Amino acid sequence: MIADGERREFFRIRDRVPVEFRSISREEFIKLQDTIRYNSTQVVDRLHELYFMEARGEVTDGQDRIYSYMHLINRKLDMIIEMLGRARAPESYVSIQTEASISGSGIQFACTPELSEGQFVEVKIIVPVFPYPKITCLCQVVRTEKQTDPAVPGQKTAFKFMVINEKDQDILINYIFLKERQFLREKKETAS
Repeated sequence: MIADGERREFFRIRDRVPVEFRSISREEFIKLQDTIRYNSTQVVDRLHELYFMEARGEVTDGQDRIYSYMHLINRKLDMIIEMLGRARAPESYVSIQTEASISGSGIQFACTPELSEGQFVEVKIIVPVFPYPKITCLCQVVRTEKQTDPAVPGQKTAFKFMVINEKDQDILINYIFLKERQFLREKKETAS
């Protein structure tokens, strides 16, 4: 029997993802929460984005069309440069690519510096599916554990998403379902 406090709200998967995080104060948490909650950080580079811009009347003549293409190319190049690691995270962020346990309500991974329970943290997760959106959320550390594997540095830390944009959370949940389907398909193929 599962106690009420142990029920999971979302599916959870394990995957290797790039993560950036930094510790923040309660005051900074309060300042950032509306910005993150109401502004999606997803990358909106779709193949037909220019056509949607034309349909809305944002692109009218040849010059606007060229400008729009250049704007799309610029955003894609920025994303590629950032993914290749040439664009560094600001000094206060810790950037790692780590094995993480991810759900729609939180993330858990091994991290250094060690954080304490109740501490507020800004976390940026790059979802490893094209167009590689970088999801920013405000979290609170809910649990820390000593690492059982001496080869992995730091402590295992569980973060609860306190503030996350609804669209970004949907992207994360869709990614989790995609990975779960892949896992089930592979399991079925190996059983056959």
